[in-house]
Amino acid sequence: MNEVDLLVFVHKAEKCKDYLADLLLLSKKVKLTEFVDFNSALQLVKKARYKLIVFLTFEPVFPKAWNVNELRINSPMLALAGADKISLSSLISLIDMVAQNEEVSHDNRLFAESLAYIDENICENDLNLEKVASQIYVSRCHYSRMFQKYVGTGFKEYVMNKRIQKAKLLLQRGEPVTDVCFSVGYNDLTHFGRIFKRKVGVNPSVYRLSKAASQ
Repeated sequence: MNEVDLLVFVHKAEKCKDYLADLLLLSKKVKLTEFVDFNSALQLVKKARYKLIVFLTFEPVFPKAWNVNELRINSPMLALAGADKISLSSLISLIDMVAQNEEVSHDNRLFAESLAYIDENICENDLNLEKVASQIYVSRCHYSRMFQKYVGTGFKEYVMNKRIQKAKLLLQRGEPVTDVCFSVGYNDLTHFGRIFKRKVGVNPSVYRLSKAASQ
């Protein structure tokens, strides 16, 4: 079978059209298709070997019928649920590197796996660099270098940005600040408030009230 560069399956693509457009600009060999039927997706992935296959959804989890994490296919794969601006930026960085290389390196594949692990565990308060590095059997220092190479920012900053993005969504829904703090992986309300204000410009309670008033 001939190897095609990239295959990206998207669930509910209308939720983030601008970022998906960026994916297509990376390489003429990127094949982007919206989820319609999971069985049809399976047939497509069996037709060729890909440098990277990405299953992407903007929902918190994949539909039950799409058991993407149980797939056994002959291509490197990344399953990304709860996609947002932060995770898509990292995905674009990764795909950009894959698109420019003839072969996917071992580090490429490991890093794709680590991104999926981070997204699945972003709200766990014990998520840290050492823990993620151990998931792909590399040292803390090596993984830190990988992160800078693929994402262009540090691991801690990446996790912080993702957590604050999720916190903003919960606050917009009217969730209490204390509940949001613990829900996104922080166990200290003061620390959460300080980070939120640094990233957003206002403290969480003000942000929550302003969004409630605008609805």
